[in-house]
Amino acid sequence: MMWMLAVLIGCNADPGETFQQVGYRNGLEPGTPNSGERGSVKISEVLWSGAVRNDGTWDPTDVFIEIRNESARPVNVSSWQIRLEGTHYKTFVIPTVDWKIGVGEHVFIAHKNNGCFPDADWVMPELELPFGDPFRLTLVDADERLMEPAGDKYMPPFAGGYDLRVSRSMEKAELMFGARGGEPHAWHYYTEADVDVPNNDKVAEGCRERTLASPGRPNSPDYSGSFSSGEAF
Repeated sequence: MMWMLAVLIGCNADPGETFQQVGYRNGLEPGTPNSGERGSVKISEVLWSGAVRNDGTWDPTDVFIEIRNESARPVNVSSWQIRLEGTHYKTFVIPTVDWKIGVGEHVFIAHKNNGCFPDADWVMPELELPFGDPFRLTLVDADERLMEPAGDKYMPPFAGGYDLRVSRSMEKAELMFGARGGEPHAWHYYTEADVDVPNNDKVAEGCRERTLASPGRPNSPDYSGSFSSGEAF
């Protein structure tokens, strides 16, 4: 019996550390990324249709992508990726920073800082978005863990656009529980509804009349006045 016990013990020896799984990044060192969890950090707003100055000048390259931290802890998204798919395919790598996105905080990436969005958290000259063509943006962390998509690579943009007078962003309904970024009903056009705190203060003053967006701020209420306003019904 003793020899059988020894065999059984030998068969259950400690296998040691596994190298088959991706390690967890805690982001404790400045400039090092955190690992993410699906749905914890989302793309919350996209201005794909360009910006318009108050004098009517339209710049289709002046675009941005906003990210919201919906997790329970601050997150450093250095080296995370945003993948563009649809009529265009491209991967944008978020530049390294030594700060974290706070819980519930919105930050945004702009194509340039000399247009209608001078206060972007990141300036990424390579950021380009298709105008009106189908696209899907997918946010993944530094180890390519999927966070959540925005849009559909086979469908036109879910919201937003330029009507030759104003340009409106595509905003995520922030409190629509269970709605995913790949579903059209989770998105709406930026609205000019009254809010307690102005949410367009990161749009340059010379653009606010015709560029309707809320970069780096909570999204405007949708047309029902409910889900994205944060008000309970």
